[in-house]
Amino acid sequence: MRGIIKRELRNLRSPLYRNSIYISLSSLSTALAGFIFWAVAARLYPAGDVGIASAVVSALNLTFQLSMLGMNYVLIRFYPEYHERAAGTALFVTSIASLVFSLSYGLLMVTMRSFSGLKPSLFLVVFVTFSVVGTAYNVLSTYAIARRKAEHSFIQSLLFSARFVFLFVLTALGALGIVSSFGLGLLLGLAYAVIFSGWVVPHLDREFLRDAFRFSLGNYIAGIASSASNYLMPTLVLGMLGREEAAYFYMAFAVGNLILFIPNAINTSFFVEGSHGLANMGRTLRKAIAFSYVYLAFATLFVWLFGGYVLRFFGEGYVGGLGLLKLMVLGGFFVVLVNFSITVLNIQKRVKEVVAINVTKAALFLGLSYLLVPRFGIEGVGWGWIGSYLLSLMPSLVIMS
Repeated sequence: MRGIIKRELRNLRSPLYRNSIYISLSSLSTALAGFIFWAVAARLYPAGDVGIASAVVSALNLTFQLSMLGMNYVLIRFYPEYHERAAGTALFVTSIASLVFSLSYGLLMVTMRSFSGLKPSLFLVVFVTFSVVGTAYNVLSTYAIARRKAEHSFIQSLLFSARFVFLFVLTALGALGIVSSFGLGLLLGLAYAVIFSGWVVPHLDREFLRDAFRFSLGNYIAGIASSASNYLMPTLVLGMLGREEAAYFYMAFAVGNLILFIPNAINTSFFVEGSHGLANMGRTLRKAIAFSYVYLAFATLFVWLFGGYVLRFFGEGYVGGLGLLKLMVLGGFFVVLVNFSITVLNIQKRVKEVVAINVTKAALFLGLSYLLVPRFGIEGVGWGWIGSYLLSLMPSLVIMS
């Protein structure tokens, strides 16, 4: 046992462990910052404004996902072959996509009654601007991880974490003040990436695009399916249950997702090393899953004992999301297995299987939640979360074998 421990400690200097540590730290800072950001927002702004802002921030995150065009996966998988050619092309095409998607989505949102309290022209400027900023932020963060220099991504996340400071000076803007604070945090992180982590010149490399197109398109569809259901859920809850319930849902759902930061960080680092060529991939995969499960066991115990206190920190009413939070943590045991199986398939460039799993999972999550929310309230989303991953697990394991 002592020999195993010593060997693993020596391995901390390897790229796999080093990248995992920085990605975990980045995810931890994002988790804590998200907690602080929404806690401060809940205390400074009315629940109605928080509910609207949560839907807008989710819409921003959706535009980030749409605009990436699968380039976040491509950068990691193809960087060992194309280096800065991949990064420059990714920045070029995602910036154009961000302009198109954010303007289209923003125009749609201003016609919806749920967002009638926002000034259309000002909202569109803010939404489009921060969509482009956030997309560039994500590209350069992924670029750092692909180069095995995840420390730059970590520093970006620390600067993004300072977004809660802007909440204190933008209260007069209401919901738009929360959204602007989120965007200004992204701008800080992007500024660091441009100055210190190595600015990439945007350009179009046709050879790289031809080689990566199939992989990019497949992961784009898979990524949209996987993330869109999460980002659309606040709007669904807002429409079905109202603004205050949407706020209570968003806090519990956000905390539940943030709890998964360590398994997600390990998964990302596993993808990076697998793309560079990883010896004993099966053994490394088993260790990664085992470590993720140990972490989730402790996280589950923590939520059962202290989850109510965590949610109450946002405000007394937010403790109503405790049931949803418990369900999400339990579902994490299925999430880990499904996500690692998808990563293995991506390393093997089996894109069709990745698309099939993610589309199935997303359809199940949205469908089950739509059916269960009217009956169980926001906890219906938790049951939909568990059901979608549980029903996707067996096909994932069969496809991967």
